[in-house]
Amino acid sequence: MISSSFYEYIDRESIDSNLICLLCHNPFIDPIVTQCGDTYCRLCIENDMGNGSHCPSQSCNQLLSIDHLTPNPPPRLVASMLDRLKVRCQLCEKTNINRGTFDEHIKTSCSEYRIDCPGKNIGCQWFGSRNEHDEHTKTCLFEKLRPVVDILYKIIENQSLDIENLKKQIEQQAAELGQQKTEIDQQTAQLEQQKAESIQQNIQLDQQKTKLEQQTTELGQQKAEIELQKTQIEQLKAQLQQQQIQISDIQSENQTQKNETASIRKQITTLDEEMNKLRSAIHQLSK
Repeated sequence: MISSSFYEYIDRESIDSNLICLLCHNPFIDPIVTQCGDTYCRLCIENDMGNGSHCPSQSCNQLLSIDHLTPNPPPRLVASMLDRLKVRCQLCEKTNINRGTFDEHIKTSCSEYRIDCPGKNIGCQWFGSRNEHDEHTKTCLFEKLRPVVDILYKIIENQSLDIENLKKQIEQQAAELGQQKTEIDQQTAQLEQQKAESIQQNIQLDQQKTKLEQQTTELGQQKAEIELQKTQIEQLKAQLQQQQIQISDIQSENQTQKNETASIRKQITTLDEEMNKLRSAIHQLSK
């Protein structure tokens, strides 16, 4: 609502006391109810609370807060009574205006209400009554320049739209570049990891190569030893064959000796028999 400082009530004494705010002593504007049920203008009670005061009601006297306030849409009859209160415009002195239509009066018809030049948005600093408005508009340089300014504003607006579109494109490209950078960073990290793994694999391969070379050297040594052992075995085999031949010769000699020994034993046995016969003969003769 337009500030009440622009109007005054007519026949104030005839206004119903139930419509009067106990704080500002004027008819309610945007009425609101406290926790104790009393009604005040919203602005009046909020300003009163801002001072840290207690409820204005004599029967309540509690410290107020926003939580204690309840919007109180007035009944249609009360709203109608408030809207039909007669006021007088303090600017143009027009009287018998319904308070409910005072805003419309100020905005559309009050001859003394001070308004801005239509050219304010393009730089005009004029500020005056509605009566002077039309005359000023006829001579206002800014209004005369408005067609050009409108064209310039249109150009600026189009350029602003182009700039906004370019800005969005740049932001989109920046987002895409950021995403690409993130992907490149991830790929770089993966490559670094693969490089580290490759270096580790090369180290392992070098170690395995060294180990294989060492094993090859050991196998060469073992092969040489085996060749030496093979030669020794061949020598031992030759010696064994020679010894077998010698053993065979010895066995032959032993067999010959056994045969000769058996023949000698047989001859001895024969001689023993003949000796026994001789002993028997001699024994017989001696009798």
